[in-house]
Amino acid sequence: MGANGFREEELVSRRVKVGNEWTVKTYPIVAGRLRLAHEENGALSLQTEMVSWDGQYAIFKCSAVTTKGQFIGYGTANSQRDAKLADSLVELAETRSIARALRFAGFGLEFCGAEEITQVPESETAPERTAGETTERVFPEGNGNGKAASKTQNPSNGGGKATQAQARALFALTKKAKMGEEDIAGLLSPFNVTRFEDLTLPDASRLIQSLQTEVAA
Repeated sequence: MGANGFREEELVSRRVKVGNEWTVKTYPIVAGRLRLAHEENGALSLQTEMVSWDGQYAIFKCSAVTTKGQFIGYGTANSQRDAKLADSLVELAETRSIARALRFAGFGLEFCGAEEITQVPESETAPERTAGETTERVFPEGNGNGKAASKTQNPSNGGGKATQAQARALFALTKKAKMGEEDIAGLLSPFNVTRFEDLTLPDASRLIQSLQTEVAA
Protein backbone atom coordinates (compact mmCIF):
# COMPACT_ATOMS: atom_id res chain seq x y z
CA MET A 1 0.00 0.00 0.00
CA GLY A 2 1.37 3.42 -0.95
CA ALA A 3 1.12 6.76 0.82
CA ASN A 4 -2.17 7.79 2.43
CA GLY A 5 -4.03 4.64 1.41
CA PHE A 6 -3.13 4.73 -2.28
CA ARG A 7 -1.96 1.49 -3.86
CA GLU A 8 1.40 1.39 -5.59
CA GLU A 9 -0.25 1.10 -9.03
CA GLU A 10 -2.27 4.26 -8.26
CA LEU A 11 0.87 6.37 -7.84
CA VAL A 12 3.04 7.67 -10.66
CA SER A 13 6.43 9.36 -10.53
CA ARG A 14 6.84 12.34 -12.80
CA ARG A 15 9.81 14.57 -13.56
CA VAL A 16 8.79 18.18 -13.02
CA LYS A 17 10.76 21.40 -13.26
CA VAL A 18 10.94 23.41 -10.05
CA GLY A 19 12.67 26.70 -10.84
CA ASN A 20 15.67 25.66 -12.92
CA GLU A 21 15.95 22.20 -11.40
CA TRP A 22 14.38 18.90 -12.48
CA THR A 23 13.05 16.75 -9.65
CA VAL A 24 10.99 13.58 -9.33
CA LYS A 25 7.68 13.78 -7.47
CA THR A 26 4.90 11.26 -6.83
CA TYR A 27 1.27 11.89 -7.70
CA PRO A 28 -1.88 9.75 -7.37
CA ILE A 29 -4.06 9.12 -10.42
CA VAL A 30 -7.76 9.94 -10.23
CA ALA A 31 -8.64 6.22 -10.14
CA GLY A 32 -7.01 6.00 -6.73
CA ARG A 33 -9.07 8.87 -5.34
CA LEU A 34 -12.23 7.32 -6.79
CA ARG A 35 -11.48 3.96 -5.17
CA LEU A 36 -10.90 5.56 -1.77
CA ALA A 37 -14.06 7.66 -2.13
CA HIS A 38 -16.20 4.62 -3.00
CA GLU A 39 -14.72 2.54 -0.19
CA GLU A 40 -15.35 5.21 2.43
CA ASN A 41 -18.81 6.38 1.32
CA GLY A 42 -22.03 4.45 1.09
CA ALA A 43 -23.67 7.11 -1.07
CA LEU A 44 -21.01 8.90 -3.10
CA SER A 45 -22.30 11.32 -5.74
CA LEU A 46 -20.25 12.95 -8.50
CA GLN A 47 -21.83 15.44 -10.91
CA THR A 48 -19.77 17.08 -13.65
CA GLU A 49 -20.77 20.06 -15.76
CA MET A 50 -19.12 21.69 -18.76
CA VAL A 51 -18.66 25.36 -17.86
CA SER A 52 -16.97 26.50 -21.06
CA TRP A 53 -15.47 25.06 -24.26
CA ASP A 54 -14.39 27.02 -27.32
CA GLY A 55 -12.42 24.34 -29.11
CA GLN A 56 -9.14 25.40 -27.51
CA TYR A 57 -9.91 25.90 -23.81
CA ALA A 58 -12.16 23.69 -21.69
CA ILE A 59 -13.46 24.30 -18.17
CA PHE A 60 -15.36 21.70 -16.13
CA LYS A 61 -16.97 21.81 -12.72
CA CYS A 62 -17.39 18.78 -10.48
CA SER A 63 -19.62 18.56 -7.42
CA ALA A 64 -18.64 15.70 -5.11
CA VAL A 65 -21.06 14.81 -2.32
CA THR A 66 -19.71 12.54 0.42
CA THR A 67 -20.69 11.80 4.00
CA LYS A 68 -18.70 14.92 4.95
CA GLY A 69 -20.65 17.26 2.68
CA GLN A 70 -20.38 18.81 -0.76
CA PHE A 71 -17.07 19.76 -2.37
CA ILE A 72 -16.61 21.69 -5.63
CA GLY A 73 -13.62 21.39 -7.92
CA TYR A 74 -12.87 23.05 -11.26
CA GLY A 75 -10.62 21.62 -13.94
CA THR A 76 -9.20 23.30 -17.04
CA ALA A 77 -7.33 22.16 -20.13
CA ASN A 78 -6.12 24.11 -23.12
CA SER A 79 -4.40 23.40 -26.41
CA GLN A 80 -1.18 25.21 -25.44
CA ARG A 81 -0.60 23.85 -21.94
CA ASP A 82 -1.78 20.36 -22.90
CA ALA A 83 -0.62 20.20 -26.51
CA LYS A 84 0.20 16.47 -26.31
CA LEU A 85 -3.43 15.76 -25.40
CA ALA A 86 -5.04 18.27 -27.75
CA ASP A 87 -7.63 15.74 -28.94
CA SER A 88 -8.78 14.99 -25.39
CA LEU A 89 -9.08 18.43 -23.80
CA VAL A 90 -12.73 18.00 -22.78
CA GLU A 91 -12.05 14.67 -21.06
CA LEU A 92 -8.88 16.03 -19.45
CA ALA A 93 -10.67 19.08 -18.01
CA GLU A 94 -13.47 16.86 -16.65
CA THR A 95 -10.99 14.43 -15.09
CA ARG A 96 -9.09 17.28 -13.47
CA SER A 97 -12.30 18.68 -11.98
CA ILE A 98 -13.10 15.25 -10.47
CA ALA A 99 -9.59 14.89 -9.08
CA ARG A 100 -9.73 18.34 -7.47
CA ALA A 101 -13.21 17.85 -5.99
CA LEU A 102 -12.17 14.53 -4.43
CA ARG A 103 -8.94 16.09 -3.19
CA PHE A 104 -10.91 18.84 -1.46
CA ALA A 105 -13.14 16.12 0.02
CA GLY A 106 -10.05 14.75 1.77
CA PHE A 107 -8.96 11.88 -0.47
CA GLY A 108 -5.23 12.47 -0.87
CA LEU A 109 -5.62 16.07 0.29
CA GLU A 110 -1.87 16.69 0.36
CA PHE A 111 -1.31 15.34 -3.17
CA CYS A 112 -1.77 17.26 -6.40
CA GLY A 113 -3.29 14.89 -8.99
CA ALA A 114 -1.18 13.27 -11.70
CA GLU A 115 -3.74 14.48 -14.24
CA GLU A 116 -3.18 18.10 -13.20
CA ILE A 117 0.50 18.15 -14.12
CA THR A 118 1.20 19.93 -17.39
CA GLN A 119 2.28 17.61 -20.18
CA VAL A 120 5.92 18.56 -20.85
CA PRO A 121 6.64 19.19 -24.58
CA GLU A 122 9.32 17.05 -26.22
CA SER A 123 11.52 20.13 -26.58
CA GLU A 124 11.62 20.45 -22.78
CA THR A 125 12.19 16.85 -21.82
CA ALA A 126 13.85 16.01 -18.55
CA PRO A 127 17.45 14.79 -18.28
CA GLU A 128 18.27 11.20 -19.24
CA ARG A 129 16.48 8.60 -17.13
CA THR A 130 18.45 6.18 -15.04
CA ALA A 131 18.58 2.52 -16.06
CA GLY A 132 15.29 0.72 -15.52
CA GLU A 133 13.39 3.94 -14.87
CA THR A 134 10.10 4.34 -16.72
CA THR A 135 7.49 7.04 -16.98
CA GLU A 136 3.84 5.99 -16.94
CA ARG A 137 1.24 7.71 -19.09
CA VAL A 138 -1.71 9.06 -17.16
CA PHE A 139 -3.82 9.11 -20.31
CA PRO A 140 -3.29 6.96 -23.40
CA GLU A 141 -2.47 8.80 -26.59
CA GLY A 142 -4.99 8.61 -29.39
CA ASN A 143 -8.77 8.70 -29.20
CA GLY A 144 -9.42 5.88 -26.76
CA ASN A 145 -10.23 3.20 -29.32
CA GLY A 146 -6.72 1.92 -29.78
CA LYS A 147 -6.09 4.03 -32.88
CA ALA A 148 -3.91 7.09 -33.04
CA ALA A 149 -5.84 10.33 -33.37
CA SER A 150 -5.46 12.00 -36.73
CA LYS A 151 -3.76 15.38 -36.80
CA THR A 152 -4.28 15.93 -40.54
CA GLN A 153 -5.60 19.33 -41.51
CA ASN A 154 -6.94 20.42 -44.86
CA PRO A 155 -5.86 23.97 -45.76
CA SER A 156 -8.78 24.32 -48.16
CA ASN A 157 -11.46 24.05 -45.50
CA GLY A 158 -10.64 27.26 -43.64
CA GLY A 159 -8.51 26.15 -40.69
CA GLY A 160 -8.68 22.37 -40.73
CA LYS A 161 -11.35 19.88 -39.73
CA ALA A 162 -12.99 19.96 -36.32
CA THR A 163 -11.06 18.10 -33.64
CA GLN A 164 -12.43 14.98 -32.00
CA ALA A 165 -12.75 16.94 -28.77
CA GLN A 166 -14.93 19.52 -30.53
CA ALA A 167 -17.13 16.78 -32.01
CA ARG A 168 -17.57 15.19 -28.58
CA ALA A 169 -18.40 18.56 -27.06
CA LEU A 170 -21.03 19.18 -29.75
CA PHE A 171 -22.60 15.78 -29.13
CA ALA A 172 -22.69 16.52 -25.37
CA LEU A 173 -24.23 19.96 -25.87
CA THR A 174 -26.93 18.73 -28.29
CA LYS A 175 -27.79 15.97 -25.84
CA LYS A 176 -28.00 18.51 -23.03
CA ALA A 177 -30.26 20.63 -25.24
CA LYS A 178 -32.41 17.51 -25.88
CA MET A 179 -31.97 17.72 -29.64
CA GLY A 180 -33.04 14.82 -31.85
CA GLU A 181 -31.56 13.68 -35.15
CA GLU A 182 -33.72 16.08 -37.17
CA ASP A 183 -32.70 19.00 -34.94
CA ILE A 184 -29.03 18.14 -35.39
CA ALA A 185 -29.47 17.81 -39.16
CA GLY A 186 -31.03 21.27 -39.25
CA LEU A 187 -28.19 22.60 -37.14
CA LEU A 188 -25.59 21.27 -39.58
CA SER A 189 -27.45 22.12 -42.80
CA PRO A 190 -26.16 25.74 -43.08
CA PHE A 191 -22.60 24.37 -43.01
CA ASN A 192 -23.29 21.87 -45.83
CA VAL A 193 -22.20 18.90 -43.72
CA THR A 194 -24.04 15.99 -42.13
CA ARG A 195 -21.65 15.19 -39.28
CA PHE A 196 -19.95 17.25 -36.59
CA GLU A 197 -16.64 15.70 -37.65
CA ASP A 198 -16.98 17.30 -41.10
CA LEU A 199 -17.24 20.86 -39.77
CA THR A 200 -14.23 23.14 -40.08
CA LEU A 201 -12.47 23.93 -36.84
CA PRO A 202 -13.69 27.59 -36.77
CA ASP A 203 -17.29 26.56 -37.59
CA ALA A 204 -17.22 23.93 -34.85
CA SER A 205 -15.96 26.52 -32.38
CA ARG A 206 -18.71 28.98 -33.32
CA LEU A 207 -21.36 26.27 -33.11
CA ILE A 208 -20.13 25.23 -29.67
CA GLN A 209 -20.40 28.82 -28.43
CA SER A 210 -23.91 29.12 -29.89
CA LEU A 211 -25.06 25.90 -28.24
CA GLN A 212 -23.51 26.88 -24.90
CA THR A 213 -25.55 30.10 -25.00
CA GLU A 214 -28.71 28.17 -25.86
CA VAL A 215 -28.19 25.56 -23.12
CA ALA A 216 -27.47 28.25 -20.52
CA ALA A 217 -30.59 30.26 -21.44
